[in-house]
Amino acid sequence: MSAQRPSHCPRCGGDLENDRDEERTVREGNDVALVTVKVDRCLRCREVLLHPGMVEKLAGARDALRHGARGSAIGAVYDLRSA
Repeated sequence: MSAQRPSHCPRCGGDLENDRDEERTVREGNDVALVTVKVDRCLRCREVLLHPGMVEKLAGARDALRHGARGSAIGAVYDLRSA
């Protein structure tokens, strides 16, 4: 049985922009992964509703980082907190 996605925002009742691809960051220690997830976004209040399976995709990315997985580097991170 598949979960049916809402047609309107559960928070404010606004219309949803369906099937957007959005990037999310997953952090584990000092490592950060970029993950593309499918979402519906409310046009009124900007609430984000993850599609089924996306929470598991984010959790899988965190587990992969935890176990040392590495993808291709796309930039650098600088710690400027004490600057």
